[in-house]
Amino acid sequence: MLVATKVIHILFAAAWFGHKLLIPRDVRQSVHVMTDGEGLIRRMHRAERLGILSGSGTVLSGIGLIALTTGFAETSVWIYFGLAAAIGILIIGALVARPAWNEIKGGIETGDAPRAAAGVKPFTRALALESLLWIVALGSMVV
Repeated sequence: MLVATKVIHILFAAAWFGHKLLIPRDVRQSVHVMTDGEGLIRRMHRAERLGILSGSGTVLSGIGLIALTTGFAETSVWIYFGLAAAIGILIIGALVARPAWNEIKGGIETGDAPRAAAGVKPFTRALALESLLWIVALGSMVV
């Protein structure tokens, strides 16, 4: 059970980090040219679903690993630090990245290029912050 949970945790974490590596560039380019807005919306919808699933799976499988190994009372503070960073990523996604994406999406759907462009910077900054927190989470797990 422990080995399976570790494998699941690593797979979820890899998908969570990897799924968004190219998103900022895709969004910037697509909003800049405004030619394939519907395609961008479809790609982002898939990426959002994958991000929510893999992020939730990472956090839940990590909690499962705590329960299967040391237990909550004996777990290293570094693991809790990584858990806090992972939860922070989910919060940033919900409170910063999603509203910025909704602004971009609204601009694309209405043909309002300035509105779409206005959401790009906050969106890409949110993803950059998420990536930084992901590195913190990963680093704290191996300490």
